[in-house]
Amino acid sequence: NPPPSTFALYAPNHHPKTQFLSFLAHAPLPLRRFVAEGPGSSPYVTAVGGTTPAQGYPQPGSESAVGLSSGGFSSYWPQPKWQADAVSSYLSNTSGLPSASHGYNVSGRAYPDIAAQATDFCVTPFGCSVAGTSCASPTAAAVFSLVNDMRLQAGKSPLGFLNPFIYANPKAFNDITTGSSDGCGLFGRGWPAAPGWDAVTGVGTPNYMKLAAAALQLA
Repeated sequence: NPPPSTFALYAPNHHPKTQFLSFLAHAPLPLRRFVAEGPGSSPYVTAVGGTTPAQGYPQPGSESAVGLSSGGFSSYWPQPKWQADAVSSYLSNTSGLPSASHGYNVSGRAYPDIAAQATDFCVTPFGCSVAGTSCASPTAAAVFSLVNDMRLQAGKSPLGFLNPFIYANPKAFNDITTGSSDGCGLFGRGWPAAPGWDAVTGVGTPNYMKLAAAALQLA
């Protein structure tokens, strides 16, 4: 459990198919299943999914879930109370979920928690087509660092462990409702984006002004 004055953001595997390639090559069809990775599926980190620009970009929220974003449900960690309602709504109200034959554990810790842009980053010497949730995670961390800086200037402590705050303030994020992650195998169905929390972009991408307002309301 992180100390209350710290927070940790993690980028789930930005090539989710690599979780399955070896298993798929050797397992009979009935045994092929979604397997959550660590440490992204730990409830003690904030897992960051990925988005890509969509119609209307760069207006806030003009993003779509990108296939390289990982997500799902842990078979080890139980589902924390702070995300239970959001996850239940997703499972109950979303069409196009992966087949239950993949054996994912809907009572487990669900991830990611949030998302950020994960494509079209400029990185020397690779140019401006770098992609991955390893781009999204530090982007989201930078936004929360600004929020913590604002709180410090107001004489308050940093936010600390973020996840309960995130799920209590979903309106402080841009809800991503289009796109999906890649699925199991070459053509399998992944997790679709949907209103509210989903298993590809979490509650959405940070909206700094709304996050700052919500954070200042805390003691």
